[in-house]
Amino acid sequence: MTPEHRLGILLPDDGPDDYEWYDLSARAPGELPAIEVGRIPSDGHHAPPALLALGAPERLAPAGIALVGEGAQAVVWACTSASFVGGLDWARQQAAALQAALGVPVTSTALAFLEALEALGRDHVDLLSPYPDDVTLRLVSFLREGGVTVHHAKALDCPYAADSHRADLLAEIRRFRDQYPDTSRPLLVPDTAVDSLARLAAVGREAGSVVLTANQVSLWAGLRRVGWPACPSTLLGDLAAAR
Repeated sequence: MTPEHRLGILLPDDGPDDYEWYDLSARAPGELPAIEVGRIPSDGHHAPPALLALGAPERLAPAGIALVGEGAQAVVWACTSASFVGGLDWARQQAAALQAALGVPVTSTALAFLEALEALGRDHVDLLSPYPDDVTLRLVSFLREGGVTVHHAKALDCPYAADSHRADLLAEIRRFRDQYPDTSRPLLVPDTAVDSLARLAAVGREAGSVVLTANQVSLWAGLRRVGWPACPSTLLGDLAAAR
């Protein structure tokens, strides 16, 4: 674990100032590399046209270039909706364009979900989506394009990222399990506005299954790309041992 490890996170700047990314390195000293956050201006609106505009590589590149200038060895576009809304090919092209512009490895939260499921050998999931129905359907389609079947999906209909941030995650998982008690499949919880890393153990207990959250898969994918040698299970849950 050496000081030169540095991970860049591109995050929508859509209101809340207490996203867990902002002080993650300080809250887990020695467990993580330095994490630099580049903020992308956004109103946080969960509407497809707004998300497509938010995810345009030319909009993301300047902040990404600044992160590389600060020493980031890899960059994650940590916004689930604005990395799947245009479909799988769009997501791949988005990451490839950013990587070409930045000159370091780049991935996104949406692609990290697929990567994590492949690492775990799972291709059937359930989905607890903070998004409105239309955006949730686009996520289901994106996962299908990536070879992943969604069995049960519930949309919480949060119109803005700030609404997702305020949602009671444990209570929503409890309600989901009351409706869908089968725990044989991983439960996906997208949206990086949902803080989850500090309570993965509680989330897993409530779900009774493997759970993959947006920030969990984003962190895991980023650590892989900077070559971080130790994966803290408290922050990565079931992904800690996945390679």
